Amino acid sequence: MKRTGPLIVLVLVLVVIGAVVGNLLGRGAGPGGGDLKQIKAIIGSEKERFFADPEVKAALAKHGFAVRADAAGSRQMPTRTSGYDFAFPSSKAAAEEVRAHGDPKGDNVVVFSSPLAVATFKPIADLLQTAHLAAPDPATGVWRLDLKALAAANRSNLKWTDIPGNITRPVAQNVLVATTRPQDSNSAAMFAVLLDQATGGDLAAVAKLFTDQGAVDTTSEEPFEAYLRSGGNSAPMVLVYEAQFVDHVVNDKNADQQETLIYPSPTLVCEHTIVPLSADGVAVAKLLATDPELQKLAAKHGFRTADTALTAPVFAKVRPGGAALPATIDGAVPNPDFNTQQALLTRLEEKMK
Repeated sequence: MKRTGPLIVLVLVLVVIGAVVGNLLGRGAGPGGGDLKQIKAIIGSEKERFFADPEVKAALAKHGFAVRADAAGSRQMPTRTSGYDFAFPSSKAAAEEVRAHGDPKGDNVVVFSSPLAVATFKPIADLLQTAHLAAPDPATGVWRLDLKALAAANRSNLKWTDIPGNITRPVAQNVLVATTRPQDSNSAAMFAVLLDQATGGDLAAVAKLFTDQGAVDTTSEEPFEAYLRSGGNSAPMVLVYEAQFVDHVVNDKNADQQETLIYPSPTLVCEHTIVPLSADGVAVAKLLATDPELQKLAAKHGFRTADTALTAPVFAKVRPGGAALPATIDGAVPNPDFNTQQALLTRLEEKMK
């Protein structure tokens, strides 16, 4: 008879040892070998790559934290904060709304910023210039998209095929910037603010620029990913945060040399703001805003930090249209407060029905 008893015991011992080791590795260790505090955050999708970065995870772990970040549209967050340690929408106005509907445990904290921009392609930029909708700034070479002219062109249903000499995009579709829904997403809500100013409050014209798009996504990362995948076939112009484009060009090996960036005129700088919802959320918010390593990593992902010396070497690697990224955003529209923005979006939603 074979002696199976000792073998069974050995197998059981190995299983137990493996389980213990796996548990220890899975829990991670904070400063001094202690367990990491597990933090749950709800964030704008444009910050997913930042929180997924192993360097960011390691920097947070040095302070004893591990952050699990779930993405949502900034304007969807107020009803989704239950169980989270902090919310991280993409503007002060969106943070005010989260704060009004939630149970904040500390002051709101601005962590970094990023202006609105339009991701497109060099041949498309040339077409826009032919249509008198965009042009490089004579002084800096930075491309600007004239929102007043865009709204007027859309009012007359200008199509790509109407642009003289167009062999780049011979498609009978209206010339539009692809966006998310203003009711869901901060980027589209802020774009509505810019369009409202550019058109002198012509909400019918603003609404048409959104409704002519048809069905749209709810988070800012979705249309940007479609832009990257399609090479302009489905989305020749996409509303983005500047940080998304910079992050892609600097950190992705597959960046296309034809991809370029245009700034809407007027534009607006969005201040990405944390609403702490627990004591740990207060601590992580302060850490993200003040820790030099984490701020440097934010710059690596294209965000503008309070210390411009952190962003300068990153921005030097990006020259859309051959021009340097603007060190400052001059003439930006002031960020609206929550009540002002909400009043505009309520009126806009009525026009979009």
